Amino acid sequence: MTPSRQSLLAALLLAPLALTACSGDDEPAAAEQTPEEVLAAAKEKLDATSGVEATLGTDEDPGTDYLSEAEGTIVADPASFEGVIAGRVSGIPASDIDVVSVDGTVWIDVPLIGWTDEFQPKDFCGPDPAMLLDPTAGVSGVLTAATGLEEGESARDEVDPSIVITPYTGTVPGDAIREVLPCTDADEVDATFNVDEDGYLRTADITGSFFPDADPITYRISIAEYDVTKDISAPK
Repeated sequence: MTPSRQSLLAALLLAPLALTACSGDDEPAAAEQTPEEVLAAAKEKLDATSGVEATLGTDEDPGTDYLSEAEGTIVADPASFEGVIAGRVSGIPASDIDVVSVDGTVWIDVPLIGWTDEFQPKDFCGPDPAMLLDPTAGVSGVLTAATGLEEGESARDEVDPSIVITPYTGTVPGDAIREVLPCTDADEVDATFNVDEDGYLRTADITGSFFPDADPITYRISIAEYDVTKDISAPK
């Protein structure tokens, strides 16, 4: 074989290796999202879902009338809720109270009275649960209102180890929290948002002064399931 043919053969054999090495070395690493971008994407997922199975609650007692838990199905369009709430009104504890919210009216099944719209979640210092998926006045608005965000260490979820959760901590202005917890009197509150590997918000822990002349407590918002559909109507 002549020297020219040897050189051509060597070039043909080595070319793929050279191309592979160059493409691997030059390929840019995927850009990591900032905490703000992560929470903005989580907001988009919340705003796009048809509905969720969710819980808003606290294990702490502020020593005043308050909403201790609201659990059930929230549908985005039309904005509606069906579930149960618990709390304390006029110093009287109440639990497992059936609630339906449709067309801006909240119906509560009061023991010995029946379904009525006379009592409202604001009497518990709670929100209209049907509005928790509202893009502006709901939970997703809190995500993009947060400032000073820092990313924590990812870990497997304690409840469902198949899910990897990453926490993002920051502070949220009181005006944004008042959309969800209307009795908040703090200028800002602390928050930790736990986002899974697919970018969905799973839980949000919000700590602050949510009631006048009461100690700070922590509320947890938990979303167990996305893309839920359900027909919810006012009680007859």
